[in-house]
Amino acid sequence: MLSPSNSISPTSEPMEPPYVQCRRFLTGGVRGGELTLDVGCGSGELIVDLAGLGCSVIGTEIDLALIEACRERGLDVREGKAESLPFVEASFDRIVCSVVVPYTDERRAIAEWARVLKPGGQVYATYHGVGYGLDYLVRGVDLRAHAYGARMLANSVYYWTTGRRLPGFYGDTLCQGIGRLRSYYKALGLVLEQERIASSFLAQPQFICHQLVKL
Repeated sequence: MLSPSNSISPTSEPMEPPYVQCRRFLTGGVRGGELTLDVGCGSGELIVDLAGLGCSVIGTEIDLALIEACRERGLDVREGKAESLPFVEASFDRIVCSVVVPYTDERRAIAEWARVLKPGGQVYATYHGVGYGLDYLVRGVDLRAHAYGARMLANSVYYWTTGRRLPGFYGDTLCQGIGRLRSYYKALGLVLEQERIASSFLAQPQFICHQLVKL
């Protein structure tokens, strides 16, 4: 097992679209029978994939329309924010989280994983890196896209400096920094076992994939 201080060489598969790499990562290493939590499950597609691999899966979501649509498909989805999951401590063998943390208070969201995960349990998570915001800022298709990238990056710097998001829609999206993620993991007893960069822009990661284990 690697400790947070170990050097982990990121891997990349540049010939595949980032979403393909991220989806494969999130469904990797599945062991049949794991009780799995999908944080911010959206329309439930990842729940279906994981259930097909033998997991028992519960999802959480804040959008009531998406919750109802998932339930109509027979999926077990509960209302709950990433920063305050509606479960007791040490409930799950595995947590998956597909690019949800950028829209949360990242410290609190990751702390919730550590709280509800069983010792020895694993997290498979994907994030937006700084390259994601830079791509919008530099290569956005119009002024609105450029502004979105600038807003995302400004909100990230503000959050990293003050611990708070910018007010209103200015603070709607964060980019994640690998160094900061590692510092959260270390403080919470989560060990980074695998890191994959799905794509980069201007030498900065656009999509970050992390596999964690709880001590």
